[in-house]
Amino acid sequence: MSLMDNNRLFIHRDMKPVTTLNSVEIILTPQFYTFIRENLDIRFAYQAKQIAQSLFDDYLDSNKEYQYHVYKCQNDWCFFAYDIKEIEDFLKTVGIEKHRVSKIYFAQQLSEQLKKPIKLSEKNALITIDDTVTLIPTKLINKDIEYNNLELKEQKFNSSVSMGASLDSFISLKDTIILSSLFFILGGIFLVEGNRIKSSVSTNEEVKIKLFNQYPRYNSAMIRESILNKYRPIDKNERKKRESIKEISKLLSSNSQLEQLIIDKNRIIANIKATNVNTANQVIRNAKAKNFKSSKNGLKVKVEKKI
Repeated sequence: MSLMDNNRLFIHRDMKPVTTLNSVEIILTPQFYTFIRENLDIRFAYQAKQIAQSLFDDYLDSNKEYQYHVYKCQNDWCFFAYDIKEIEDFLKTVGIEKHRVSKIYFAQQLSEQLKKPIKLSEKNALITIDDTVTLIPTKLINKDIEYNNLELKEQKFNSSVSMGASLDSFISLKDTIILSSLFFILGGIFLVEGNRIKSSVSTNEEVKIKLFNQYPRYNSAMIRESILNKYRPIDKNERKKRESIKEISKLLSSNSQLEQLIIDKNRIIANIKATNVNTANQVIRNAKAKNFKSSKNGLKVKVEKKI
């Protein structure tokens, strides 16, 4: 197996420098990410991502700034924490410029294909152990074993991240050049259009009058305000839901995990399981501080809030 196959390659700390002028897709080995699999009663990936940070509380270096990626894997959710700055710095040492990285995958996504090990270097190999892709020393592998001959270009990945999307303020050089050019062009257009728009105000008023003549019902300010009043409560309700989900995520940690999340029209309920009594009591105290009603049954805590 070639560790660089059709501009797709594994990234590991023992890899040799790479020379390429093309874009590449990289597959991070566990040296560059932390992985957790959880069975959570959550429907959407954005909800899972909101609680990702709390799941990794006890596993990550507090001195680093991490990014998080999550996707559905069968009946579970797969969570990844990674430091994009660390990855960027390492890529530079092996000759890969960050703007040449088109997609980033995780070796965990190849768990089914890595039942047999892949030899990354003389020191390390990749293999799936208990459904988790793991890096192990080659000296622990039977010398007679036949290593996997995996063709990377033929593998399909259902999820990826990009260098630019991993940090709010981090955009690749290529994208920066493109965006700068677009902003420069748009800036010139806006300067030219500014004067034209000033002279078109009267035209806009004519169009407005024409539309009101075509739809006389909306000529009434009271009707327009009535329509706005109809949708304002819906918007307010959705905002409260998002804020409540965010507050619930702060109640979770490695010692308190979400078992069930129920969201309906008028309330949000979360069932949380703690690993010990002290943690359960802490969850209740924190929930009350955020105006949740809470109750405890052993190590299970139920928190609820009306929306």
